[in-house]
Amino acid sequence: MRLAYPWHRRLGWLLAPFVAISACSGIVLLWLQPLGALPADAVALQAWVPALDAGLVELRRRHPAAEVDVVELPREAEAPIRVHLRGAQPDEIGWAAIDPATQAVHDLRPDHADPRTYVHALHEHLLNEAVGPWLLRAVALGALVLLALGLRIWWRARRLPARTAWRRWHRRIGPVALLPVAVMLATGFLLRTPELPQAVLAGPQDAAAAPRVPPAAPLDAPSATVGRLLAAAAAALPEARPIRLYAARDGVVRVRLRVDEWNPFGMHHVYLRAADAAVLRVVRTHEQPASLRWLDVVYPLHAGWLPGHAPPAIGFAMRALWTAVALSLFALAISGAVQQFASKAQPARRGP
Repeated sequence: MRLAYPWHRRLGWLLAPFVAISACSGIVLLWLQPLGALPADAVALQAWVPALDAGLVELRRRHPAAEVDVVELPREAEAPIRVHLRGAQPDEIGWAAIDPATQAVHDLRPDHADPRTYVHALHEHLLNEAVGPWLLRAVALGALVLLALGLRIWWRARRLPARTAWRRWHRRIGPVALLPVAVMLATGFLLRTPELPQAVLAGPQDAAAAPRVPPAAPLDAPSATVGRLLAAAAAALPEARPIRLYAARDGVVRVRLRVDEWNPFGMHHVYLRAADAAVLRVVRTHEQPASLRWLDVVYPLHAGWLPGHAPPAIGFAMRALWTAVALSLFALAISGAVQQFASKAQPARRGP
């Protein structure tokens, strides 16, 4: 107790701003995701193919120097197809939306002017791709140590009267939110340190299951249209719903699909020859190497996602619960920081 309490205060004061930023930005990103994953829909796919091809023609006309590197397909009803362009100028790096019903192409929204991209960058690397990930890894590990110290302090001081309302709420929130907050922090650390589980779980089959390939070529460079590639991938796995198309690598286009796995982005992959849309390989979730399958559990735990095709009401309830967990993390950070600030102002009052 003599060591736990001062270290809990000092570490909490240091980590509080970063924890609060991560919690708030995570809540925003959570509610930007669709509430429920739709099952495979042949009618929707028939509308996507012509809209995608027509939309890409229009985008090439508007931005001839930009390349398409990712196509994100709708995961909820009446949502647009999103296409990410990458050009030489900052104003040509961003997302454009294509309406599947009308084939209308909306103006490109550059990444630097997109609030969603800004919040995502804030949550992923604190707007600094070089230092941010390492800092957030340290924050996650430090926060887990902070939880362990806080639990020890609470157990020793749980019967003592709280001196302030802030301390009272800090004591009440901590034990209740301890386990889900720990899960959120641990999964966040793993997602920002993917090389760790990959190194631990890597096996001899990984080289065949996930071969290394040369740098990407533009997705719209192959002779086969992107719509044709999408249709071929959907036909190879008719029970799955296409989620994303990635830029061609070494003449091969990868399409990501989802059936009922936990990960909302799907773990089924179809590899096609870019020139003629011939299916080269189909890799289902259970065929993925363990060094990739961990994402099917860790990401949904971090984001509060349910497996299968949960109804929107259940998805809303789960999202509300996970929002409460993130708010608990924010409340612990703020209430702890306020207590530390008060103790600095009144150094004579010490102890839990």
